Amino acid sequence: MRYLSLVLGLFLSLSLSAAQPGPDSVEYYSKDSQFLDVKVSPDGKHIAVLTPIEGKNALAILNSESLEPTTVARFGDNKEVGDFHWVNKERVIVQLNYYKGWMEQPVSAGEWFGINVNGKKRKNIFGYRMGGMQTGRKIKQATATYGYGQIVDLLPEDKKNILISVTPFSSSDNVLPELHLLNVYTGRMRSKGRSPVPSADFLVDHKGVARFVSGVAANGQVRLYYRDKKDADWALVYEGEPTGENVDYAPLAFADDHQVYIAARGDSPISGVYRMDMKTGERKLVYRDKEVDPSHYWFSADGRHLYALEVEPDYPSYLFIDKQRPETALLKGLIQALPGMQVRLSHQSFDGRFAIVNAFSDTVPGVFYLFDAEKNSLKQVARARPWVETAKSATVKPISFEARDGLTIRGYLTLPEGKEAKNLPLIVNPHGGPHGPRDWWQYDTTTQFLASRGYAVLQVNFRGSGGFGSDFERAGYRHWGDKIQYDIIDATRHVVEQGYADKQRICLYGGSFGGYSALQSAILEPDLFACSLGFVGVYDLEMMYTEGDIPEHESGMRYLNRVIGQDKAQLQAFSPVHNIDKLKAPVFIIHGGQDERAPIEQAEALRKALEAANHPYRWKVMKKEGHGFYNDENRKVLFEDIAGFFDEHLKL
Repeated sequence: MRYLSLVLGLFLSLSLSAAQPGPDSVEYYSKDSQFLDVKVSPDGKHIAVLTPIEGKNALAILNSESLEPTTVARFGDNKEVGDFHWVNKERVIVQLNYYKGWMEQPVSAGEWFGINVNGKKRKNIFGYRMGGMQTGRKIKQATATYGYGQIVDLLPEDKKNILISVTPFSSSDNVLPELHLLNVYTGRMRSKGRSPVPSADFLVDHKGVARFVSGVAANGQVRLYYRDKKDADWALVYEGEPTGENVDYAPLAFADDHQVYIAARGDSPISGVYRMDMKTGERKLVYRDKEVDPSHYWFSADGRHLYALEVEPDYPSYLFIDKQRPETALLKGLIQALPGMQVRLSHQSFDGRFAIVNAFSDTVPGVFYLFDAEKNSLKQVARARPWVETAKSATVKPISFEARDGLTIRGYLTLPEGKEAKNLPLIVNPHGGPHGPRDWWQYDTTTQFLASRGYAVLQVNFRGSGGFGSDFERAGYRHWGDKIQYDIIDATRHVVEQGYADKQRICLYGGSFGGYSALQSAILEPDLFACSLGFVGVYDLEMMYTEGDIPEHESGMRYLNRVIGQDKAQLQAFSPVHNIDKLKAPVFIIHGGQDERAPIEQAEALRKALEAANHPYRWKVMKKEGHGFYNDENRKVLFEDIAGFFDEHLKL
């Protein structure tokens, strides 16, 4: 294994002296953010910053007063920093991501590396590349572990150990993870028991004891186990449906020793937060929104106390669960101090004195502040994209309308800065998924890029999108090719009727399921759209059962059967490859050669169908990219191609 290289001073040289792109350049939007994440040490003397250096993520540890680096940690040619955590005031652990030679995007094997703030005591503390294999009952040194390590709790009361869940590498979906205490200096582990269910997620109580574990059985059934004290046997307390649907019990955090906050739907399609007594089984509703599921849950510095949640029907807002928590008062004060911004306590020191505050909006990508509760001071430490000129950012306007069948649909309209919001050329940009993801009120580099070129951009949270309740999401099941597309089409007509868009200058662009929609909506309404750009999309629904990573697992096959079904006639009717004769819009296909979710065979099938119909199209494949473009240079080419295609067909 190559040792970690330390490059002192590189952080400042990159962040201060490098030429920054202007808003007229493609790089302004296509390049990665300068600062991806910031976390403060337990004593507040240092902050750790995740930042890309020469195309790979590195970890810079800075003095919190001077913001000068004490260490910049970079790995070898095929490694970069993934997730990271402070485990005590002197030590950080980082997850290692690895680049495969044939792919641009790195992958994680669940390995962890430890390093001190001064760059010393560098050690791979968990993973299959560390130590040597040993047998016997007396293990005197750290050993290689052929499994994926997931942090359960950082155990702030223990300065040397964390609680970790280890899932052995296996092609089977039935492997049972084990709990271990992991020494963050030596890598030695002590077993703390085994999960009774595969694909496990553990939840600890206020003392750091694992008391809940949830997972998925071989038949797709969600199972939840509970124990009332340390070392007690796990007791099954909840079983979901074998299909994996209608899960109605997700523990969030303990309220006290025997009461727990859970997310559940109960008799409503909207998820709410309940306080549940584990002795009696009694549930008491704490909060449920009328329209949307909670989008985020927020926990105390040690991760063990729930104090707030967010709901986002359009703009985001907070609901405070525990009004007595110090984080509640702090967050309320920060919201008042930073008007017009969405404010989050993205990280805190274990004692709560220091906090990293992330403030963002539709025009601001993100600003990181360091808050000191003792001094009541707020200090800016980094901007996610320091080159962004906020005054030149496009604004994002929430919209809502009634679809043709009366269902209320929400979305967002991004309007170019400096142009009258009237008769604009429009890009309709459906999101991926379609089930689970949704669009948000935020700064989005793609929509900002398109708006900078003079386009309005429409994003639609069509039926089937996540976050609007189970009924709304299930309304999109087996309707990928009709009702979901009707929502996209109706949204387009809505913004035309409102006067925002020119009905003669409208194109479609989307990625993944959005790429599918870019073709399918243009097939259903061939006279509405002037062009269609599909990015890493699926175009043959039958092929989803045989190609890609979804059918590799039983859970994936159950998912496909649930959301698209197996009616051959319907699958073909909903597949663009079988309906090119109905398409008028010229097409641009952009794909990644290493895409495992929507494999290149999907793009090739569409290309073959277009050629057979003699339909005009353009073609671009990045051989080493996957399901989305990771490399900065490739994203620049992508944005240039997108702009050129739309400029040609919308005649700006």
